[in-house]
This record gives sequence, structure tokens and C-alpha cells, in this order.
Amino acid sequence: MDEEVPPAKRPRLSMACNACRRRKVKCDTDYPKCRNCRLRDDVCTTTDPKMPQVAVIREWIIQSEPAQDDSTLREPNDGRRAAQTVSHSPGSLSTIRRPDVVQPAGNSPAVSIPRSHDVGISPAQQPYEMTFNTDAQTNRIKMMGSSSSQCLVKSLDVYLESAQIQPLSHNFRHGMRHAEELNIPLGASLPALPETTLCNRYVSVFFDKIHPIYPLFDIDNMKSTIQHFANIPSVHSVSHEQGPLLVSAYLILSLGADESAQGITVDGTKYLEAAASLLGHVVSMPYLHAIQALLLFTITYRGRDSDGLGWQTVGMAIRIAYTLGLHRHSHSNPSNQHGVQNKLDRLFHARIWAICCCLEKMMQLESGRPAAIVKVDRDHMIGPDQRPPGHDFLQWHMGLAEHQGLICHHIYGHKPGERTAQGILSDTARLDRSLLSWAREIPEEFRPGNDLFCSNSEFHFAALLSIQYYQALIALHRAALIAPTATFQSEVTKHNFDDSSKLRLLAGEAICVSSARSIARLTIELSDRNVQSRILTAGPPLMACIVLGIALIKNAGSRSMAADLELLKACAEYTADQFSKSGHIVPFIKGVLTIYQQVKSYIDRISQKEQTRTAESRSQSDHAAGAHATYQILPETQSVVQPQGGEMPYDQSPHASTQRPDTTMSRNHENNADHLPPHNEISNLDMNLNMTAPVMNSYAPRFHSNGSELPFDNLDVQELWDWMGNLSDYDNYSYQGSY
Repeated sequence: MDEEVPPAKRPRLSMACNACRRRKVKCDTDYPKCRNCRLRDDVCTTTDPKMPQVAVIREWIIQSEPAQDDSTLREPNDGRRAAQTVSHSPGSLSTIRRPDVVQPAGNSPAVSIPRSHDVGISPAQQPYEMTFNTDAQTNRIKMMGSSSSQCLVKSLDVYLESAQIQPLSHNFRHGMRHAEELNIPLGASLPALPETTLCNRYVSVFFDKIHPIYPLFDIDNMKSTIQHFANIPSVHSVSHEQGPLLVSAYLILSLGADESAQGITVDGTKYLEAAASLLGHVVSMPYLHAIQALLLFTITYRGRDSDGLGWQTVGMAIRIAYTLGLHRHSHSNPSNQHGVQNKLDRLFHARIWAICCCLEKMMQLESGRPAAIVKVDRDHMIGPDQRPPGHDFLQWHMGLAEHQGLICHHIYGHKPGERTAQGILSDTARLDRSLLSWAREIPEEFRPGNDLFCSNSEFHFAALLSIQYYQALIALHRAALIAPTATFQSEVTKHNFDDSSKLRLLAGEAICVSSARSIARLTIELSDRNVQSRILTAGPPLMACIVLGIALIKNAGSRSMAADLELLKACAEYTADQFSKSGHIVPFIKGVLTIYQQVKSYIDRISQKEQTRTAESRSQSDHAAGAHATYQILPETQSVVQPQGGEMPYDQSPHASTQRPDTTMSRNHENNADHLPPHNEISNLDMNLNMTAPVMNSYAPRFHSNGSELPFDNLDVQELWDWMGNLSDYDNYSYQGSY
């Protein structure tokens, strides 16, 4: 049997923690607490001796590699090194290139972080809240803020790094350009509207499949307006005042074209680019038609997984809505001083404001961005006597947005140390109860948490509400998902809660995993039903993949492991395919597939270890059984004692069968995880996930000698919650994609 090659030593630590430095002992790289501090239950902090007032976090020095020629396909040698993106993660000794410093375009895109005398931050260590996406060739930079997905993928990194497996978060830096940019010509391109039959088909699809949940227009009036634009000799003759209406017409055609094809189309792109070229005409006429157009922009961008662009347009729509007083409508306390007194007009304005709330709170929860709407109040919505006939999906969506806003405040609206562990858990239980209460308001055929029995024509509406509901549960209970199960449950039992709340808190991890499974199954069912829609994005399935990855690593060996691993594989393939169809570049798509590969690599090694351990145990048992049989030989007769009829050989015992690992988990796979197709062959990307994931620094994984020693062990709820919140500073950031 070949001896296991020991992993090579990693580079020296850039900065040991204060406790290890004071005691003059070696400090390891475990995060958020080193092993010495966990064993002694010490506070694990690091300060730079040259700047003792700045708190930092330990990190390994990263060895740089020569830059490659193709910056598009450049990959880091591990999870810390950044090429086109700088995560100002601890220990990175590079400095971010200042925006006013011009470098040759051919230089390496590796960027650097600000010097300490420029920003007052220790050069030995950068906090997680200073995380940037940077394109050095074009000098573009976007600061990334705290988000649920970002927090979860960093937590998954911690578990992977504890096993010396390459982390994942660096893979998703490639999504910035697609999420934030739209390539449109400098000159306005105003195509004519399509011929009547095709135009009517696109318009009908929009009003049938998108407008019921986002009722932005009076249907008859808008159809008449589009018909008017289609009949005029040239759209260049449209007046400046009608610019927002022309933009809305273009966007309705774009959404209708993509929705009818269930994917991005040439017509959809053409009309979107035409609308985008007229954005200046929209914001220069800041009235109701401008709000409608901007909200259509948001829906269109989200349908193409360009959340960064959608975030900008929904923000502009909300600020214009404030100036029109759309947020001042009240059903319980109407004012006779409002400029809009007609009941139908108030109803129409209230629904426009509700769409603003729904889109922003949905995107805020996905990304953790600070919102323009401080509080969502359903009193701003219409009353029961004013609801339209049929199923009011917007009313339910607005109710969910109210809870999403409260959860965002719960997660990001408090400074570290402001609340105790009991306060955090109490707020979590309260918000959990309110979410469950909201779900009970929904009719059974659409209710989240149930199987959806509605028709295909309404299935995507119900799926959107369910997916957003599950995302809210994951965000709310994420501390239970990240923390070691026994540690978190022990913390919960220390405090007094009612029985129902305690049961839900203790089951927090199971709630997250069940929600991720539901998201994955719903997205797969959408594909099976062939009812894909532009109102659904690939961000939630990506979060489901991350949650399933964390759960599988934490609970490797559980009975549901094989089923969850297959579900993760299917969800990762689906998500990668959706991002590919929306135009994301290959390295980003490869990052989605890598989630399954890395988790599968970990599980395979665990299974192999169990298989080896079982074989050794069986060999020892056989040897002991042989020795025992020798001692049982009687000197007088030299006969061998036979086992009684009820006894079984070891390898046939029920106990042995339960201990035998699943041999399918240790199959050999193709070692092509690092092979990338050419940049222009996204459609030919191999979605086959039967490949071995790379390990960190190309060394074989080495697990902790103490099997019970897990990341985040010995952190109470308050410390863990503060750690999650401190991944990024909520008050000082402007962008984080939903992936």
C-alpha cells in the first residue's frame, strides 16, 4: 500500500493572532478562531504592531504567479489570490491601483490595495468589508457589499479550507461585467416596431405572463399606444414628452419576445438596446411614465441576470416615485390633501408603488444592498374592497416584501455587539413566525411550503413567491446553517423561548436545507413543465447550491447525502445553463459547476477513508476470529468448535452492512476540472460534472486530526452573527450582485 504523501508546508503567516504572539506559540490559519484560541476559549484578534489601533484577521501570505496572456481566462492559484478582482481579504499584501493612476493595458490585471498612509488601514491585513471587483484594463471598480449569497459562499470556503480544498468565492468575480454593463452603441438606434402580427404576439405574451404580477399599465391604453407607435412612419418623429412611453413600448416588445421564446432572443436584445439608448429621455421626464419605464428596465435586466443594472433603474424609479407622492397613499387613513383624489387613480398609483417595494426588497434580500425604501407598509397598498378580480399575486408579493425588509434590517441593520445572543435569537423566532403567518394567507394551490397544484399559466407566479419565501427563510436561519449543529443548539437551549419558537430555532439548519431543496426542485420542475419566465432569475438556484454544499460537508455520511448530492448536481447544471444562456462568460459558469465538484471531492475522500477504515477493521476482526478459533481447539479431540446456528460471519452481519460505505461515491472521475473551453464557446461548455475538483495549492486534502473540531466551533450566536455581518460593512458599500 502506497504511503500517503504528506502535504507541502504552506507559506508563513503574515500575522499571528495577539494571543499566540503573546504566548509565543505557533498560530494556525483556522478562521474565524485559530485552534489555540478555540481550545482556550480566548478572543482571537490580530493587530499590526505598526498600527495597533487597527483590528485585523489572520491570513496566509499568498505567493504570486506569472500573469497569463489571456486575462479573460485567468484563474487564481488558490482562493485568496485575485486577478481581475480584489477581495481585500486578510493578509493580501498587494495594493489596489488608484483610479487616477494609469497603467498600460497590457499589464497584468492583478490589482493592489490602498497603502496604509492613503486609507489608514494596515497593509498587513485588510478587513472583509473592503471587497472590490476591479477590471484593471478598463479601470472599472465596483465595491461589493454584504449579501446572503456572499456570506454563505465565504462560509462554505471556510469549511473547504479546513479540509485543504480550494475555496470557491474567487470564481464569482467574473460576473461583475455582465451584471453591471450593457453594451449599446453611442448613437441612438431606434428600430421600427415589428409587423402587426408579430407585434401583437409579443404584446399579448407580456400582458398574459408578466403583467398579472407586475400590473404597470392600463392594458387597453398601453396596447393602443403601442399600436400608435407601430403605425407612424418613423419613430424618430415621436415627441420628447412621449419618450418614456416609447421606451416602455420597446421594453414590452423585448420582454414579450424573450418570454415567448423562453430565452434571450435577437428581437429582445434589439428592442432592449433601443430602450437603453433612450434612458436619458426617461429620467429627464421624471413623472409616472418614467417610473413605469424604469421598472420595466428592472424586470428586463433581472430576466437577463444583470442584477446590477436592474438595481440602478429600480433606485431611480423609487426616487421619482417619492417626488410624486406615490408612497403617501393610505387605505386606513386617506388624506384629502393628496394631489390624486380619484379612487381608481389612487388604486393605480398604489400598485405602482407596490411594484417598487416588491422589486427593491426582493433584490435587497438577495444582495444585502442598502435600500431606498426604509419600511414597507401594506397600508400603502389597496384595501380588500379595492382588489381586482382573480388571484392578486401583487398583493401577496407586497406582503412578502414587508417581511423581506424586516429580515434585511434584522441581518444588516445592527452594529456588531449591539444585540445579545438572546436578542438575536428572539428576533429570528419572531420574524420566522411572521413569515409562516404570511404563507398561511396564500391559497393552498399557491402556498409556499406546499406542492404547487396550480395550472401552468400561473405556475411561474407561484414559483416566484415560493422561491422568494425560501430565500427569506435561508437568510433568516443562516447562522444555524453555518455553525456546528451541537454548538448552535446548545446556545439555543440556554435561553428561555416558547416551545414553538425553540423548536423552530433548533431546526434552523434543517429549515435552510429544506428550503434549498425546495428551490432546487422548483427550478427543475419549471424546466420540466417548460414554463420558464423572465420574472425568475438564476440567483436563487445558485444560493440553493451553496446551502446544499454547506449541508453536505457538515453532514457527510448522512442517509440523505446521496440524494442531496444528486440534487446539488442537477441544480448546479441547471444554474450554469441559465447563466450561460444569459450571456455570462465561461469562468463564471465554471465557478457554478465547481460548487458540486469541490463538495463531491470532499465526500469522495470521506467515503474512501471510511472504506479503508472498514477494510482494516474487518481484517483485524478476521485475524482475531482466527486466533480465537485456535484457542478453542480442544486438546483431547482436536475438534473445532462450530458457530451456533444463529451466528453470522462478520461480513454478513447487519452492523457490517450499515457500516459499508456507498462504493458509488468513490468512483474515479475525469481530471478535467481546470480545463476551460475558449471564451467564445460558451454554448459548448461541458456541463458534465463527473470530474475531480482541484484541491488547494494542488496538495492532497488533510483533515483535522480531531474529527469533532469544526470551523466556527466555540463561537456563540452573537459572535457568529457579528462575523457574518462583518464580511462587509453594510453602511459603506454600493454594489453586490445577487451571485
